[in-house]
Amino acid sequence: MKAENAFIEFENDEKESFPEIFELNIISGGCRIYGYLLTPDKRIPGPYPTVIMSHGFPGYTTNNDLELALMRMGCVVIHMNHRGAWGSEGEYLFTNLKDDLIAIAKWAHNPAIADQYGIDKENIFLVGHSMGGQTVLNAAKDLPFIKGVVAMAAYDIGAAFRYKMEKDLFLMIETEGQCLKMRSASDVYENALLNQQELSVLNRYDALIDRNVLLVEASLDTVAPPELMLKPLAEKLKEAGSSVEYQSIGSNHSFVGQRMKLTRMVGEWIEKNADC
Repeated sequence: MKAENAFIEFENDEKESFPEIFELNIISGGCRIYGYLLTPDKRIPGPYPTVIMSHGFPGYTTNNDLELALMRMGCVVIHMNHRGAWGSEGEYLFTNLKDDLIAIAKWAHNPAIADQYGIDKENIFLVGHSMGGQTVLNAAKDLPFIKGVVAMAAYDIGAAFRYKMEKDLFLMIETEGQCLKMRSASDVYENALLNQQELSVLNRYDALIDRNVLLVEASLDTVAPPELMLKPLAEKLKEAGSSVEYQSIGSNHSFVGQRMKLTRMVGEWIEKNADC
């Protein structure tokens, strides 16, 4: 893997070496969740470090540019839509997100699947944005084989209730969540309310102390204010002796205008932490 290749494509592509995209459906909670898998140019020797992406709420802001850049660097990239989101079966609930990600990671770690797609089972990374950042941080504790975790502008439902942002959370569910399969905005909100302690990334810090962790804040973020939702986790990890890496990018919640900087930052961190 070479992070320097994030924005470089092979010249005079050989047909048999082309990067490929595969449609996926994976079972989670008895439901089919849909997505795709990217494999890099075959002139890059495998097996490949693998990145599993977790999208935010509800997923309007995509990270396709980051995914394609990671593929060019030499990674297999897995993009899945959580239950109830963007065509995937089932009901969207915050408590389903972690279980979906665990199911995907275990699927990728299966020897037969790893061999089929050139996945390096020893170098699987979780990368998530916003609510996906919360998801990857929460899932890591149940996935001991994961090599590292990257959370970008992570949202923390526990912090939303802790700092009296519940009205903003409900409004987000009611308006942005209209594209999701859910019984009602009230049901999804109640799921957050009843499970806020379990969902809070701050309450899961002890499972991350000995893990490779990159936290990236958007310093102008008003959706997931980093001083309330990301910095407290970084500070708690550092106090516990963790080698967590904390980076700041001067942008808003979606990192619009700073996507290349974000891509280089994430790619270089994965390259540094991958044993390949």
